[in-house]
Amino acid sequence: MDYGDRLRVFDAQGRQRSSKHWSSKVRCIAVGDIGATGHDSLVGGVGKRLLVVDHRGAPVWNMRLESEVLACDARDVDGDDAAEVVAALQNRRVVLWNHDRTALFSRTFDNPLADVWLEDITNDSELEVVVADRRGNVHIVTAAGYLIRTLTLNGAIRVFGVLTFGERKLFVTGDLSPTLRLWDLNGVVVGSLQLSAPPRALATGTPDDVSDTAYLVVSTGDLRVHFWRLVESSELTHTERRILDDIGSTKTTLYRRVIRCGNCGAPTSPEASRCESCGAVLEVMDEYVVEESIRESIAAVLSKHHEIPLPDLDCLLRRTLPQPAAYNLRRGIQSMVKQGMLDGYFDGPRFVVSEPPAVVTPPPGARVSVEDLQRVVDRLLSSDNSLDLHVMAEETGIPVAVLRRTLLILLGDGAIDGTLSQETFTVAGAGGVSKLVEALAQELRV
Repeated sequence: MDYGDRLRVFDAQGRQRSSKHWSSKVRCIAVGDIGATGHDSLVGGVGKRLLVVDHRGAPVWNMRLESEVLACDARDVDGDDAAEVVAALQNRRVVLWNHDRTALFSRTFDNPLADVWLEDITNDSELEVVVADRRGNVHIVTAAGYLIRTLTLNGAIRVFGVLTFGERKLFVTGDLSPTLRLWDLNGVVVGSLQLSAPPRALATGTPDDVSDTAYLVVSTGDLRVHFWRLVESSELTHTERRILDDIGSTKTTLYRRVIRCGNCGAPTSPEASRCESCGAVLEVMDEYVVEESIRESIAAVLSKHHEIPLPDLDCLLRRTLPQPAAYNLRRGIQSMVKQGMLDGYFDGPRFVVSEPPAVVTPPPGARVSVEDLQRVVDRLLSSDNSLDLHVMAEETGIPVAVLRRTLLILLGDGAIDGTLSQETFTVAGAGGVSKLVEALAQELRV
């Protein structure tokens, strides 16, 4: 993107392939298949607006934000074939949006921001959000918004990028000098590149099926574009592997931490070590694992939707989860098929169920009237807005497994408002109780 209102596309040999008129007010650009159509869209930050246009130039997004857009990126974060969009704003806020423009998380940092990238730093098929600030800090954040690592590099950052060599990741930074530095995950300089002038912007990429090669393109203040083909070892050093193991351990701990305080019952952040409401020390609860919750939710949704596009399944799934979560939907379904939990296949961006998952149904004697169901729910919700499924099972004779599956289906369909956490359902929204009883009665056919 130049200041002559032209967007230019070059190949790896430096030959211009296309040129398109676009506004020179665009601060950042990114490319990604936002709609899972098989065609890339163009993402741009223009002042306080985040724009997305499809491959024909038709507008898809036009979101007005509270602050100037400094940087953006677009990649498929959750494995549904549709790219998510992340933006770093001038007010130090970073936001990650799902393909349907739902904000997956928003996080404010302490220092002015330089850039933001979407990368699989932990090599687990779950992309992380990598945020560089101008004071030399690189923050690695999960796609659910939880901070798992901060690296402090020596010096300010004006431009930033991530180079991928197989499992190995290097950071490249530039400041007001004509030198780029390459850093490992330990914050150690492992190389440098000389430019003709201070850098203005940079981007990186990897050729298909070549693990030891990466591309780097940099624009400089003297109106030049530099293009490198870099070759590095793709083998992790002992130190890099130890750091990745430590990051992975932190990520796992965050995913397994309680989402409600065991002392006062208040909602908690997985990052917190103490409850903000009562100050109690929070513990890691081994019986609650996000991956198991995701699998249960997928099975519940697919018991009703036997053929569904992955982006639609992703939207349904997110409504059922008790906390923000990072996952790879395609990989999760593949694992469930391999383990015999699902019977189906992928048809492009769709998943087709060959045989619906086994459904646990209420025993013949567990039939209650709508009036009885209303009375049980009203009594259980009399003290607060939470419903204990074990107590409800005892009162109605409907097994907890059936109640959980039914609530997951209703949450995914948007028929009820609330949160399901372990064996507790918390009602939300105006008229939530009446909606809950009506939807449960219809789904359970009581």
